[in-house]
Amino acid sequence: MNLNTPLLKSDTFYLAPLRGVTVRVFRNEFARCFESPNIAIAPFVPSVAGHRVKPGLLSDIDTSVEQKMNLVPQVISKDVAQLRVMLRAFKDLGYDCADLNAGCPWPFVAKKGRGSGLMRDVDNFARMLEAGCEEMPSGFSVKVRLGLKTPDLLMERMELINGFPLRELAIHARTAKQMYEGDVLLDEFAVAAAACRHPVVYNGDICSFKDFQYLKNRFSSITRWMIGRGLAVDPFLMESIRAGNQVDRDIAKLKLFLDQYLVDCEEELSGNNPVMGRVKELWNYLHTGLVQGKRIWDSVKICRSVDEYRRVIDNSFNRPPKFKEDLSTLELNKKCI
Repeated sequence: MNLNTPLLKSDTFYLAPLRGVTVRVFRNEFARCFESPNIAIAPFVPSVAGHRVKPGLLSDIDTSVEQKMNLVPQVISKDVAQLRVMLRAFKDLGYDCADLNAGCPWPFVAKKGRGSGLMRDVDNFARMLEAGCEEMPSGFSVKVRLGLKTPDLLMERMELINGFPLRELAIHARTAKQMYEGDVLLDEFAVAAAACRHPVVYNGDICSFKDFQYLKNRFSSITRWMIGRGLAVDPFLMESIRAGNQVDRDIAKLKLFLDQYLVDCEEELSGNNPVMGRVKELWNYLHTGLVQGKRIWDSVKICRSVDEYRRVIDNSFNRPPKFKEDLSTLELNKKCI
């Protein structure tokens, strides 16, 4: 199946929040170099005690500086009062939409009742939804998982979720226990999506245009798609999805992106350690899509300075690396398409 442009006119694509990766300088440089999703969900901002939010906590979503992607801020919280304070801070920056992270799978987050652990306490979850919809009328959305250890908690909460005027519900088609490993649970996602009265955003393992084609064929009624790791691994992915075939990847453009991203990180951060930490977060994903990626990653991992990193990247691109031919992750996709 070739997904031509007319079919995609009604589809909306989101950049998923990847903590440490999809920050403002990444989003801006990505938008300059590559075809971008329609909307970006910012990495979550943790709620804080008190009646005001320090500006530094909001620097990534600050509207007084350049934001080249349409942006929706995201908050992670389990406290109703703190949620209200953060949403009001978002509104003060000019945002009329915000997202609640109820899907982060990291155990140290979920055990504290935040992220994917938020749905465990039905009463508190209800209060959080109520507060969010009151503070952001028609602009409040939630990102969830199918469940914690088993994929049934979301369905247990669906009647509650349907009772609030959410803008949309983003569903990562895994449990929290799975983290980002193992197969996406497409049957369970289908049940949840059918039961949801809100617009549903699909999230999980869209790593190639073939993955998207398979999912679009299976879930023809879904028109909202969230992609995170796939775009970090292959920055040309959106162009391929919209073209309906694998486009030629311009390695020179990738090098230009990496060089300018490094400059942007140097301008934003201070010192070798923060800058190297930032670029290594990106390479942790990017290297998996390159044929020579492991060799490059092994060298990048041990870089201690920006100058050392520049030498590694320049040397690695003297003989331009190549992307792997097929980055599809859905086994059914590989068999059926």
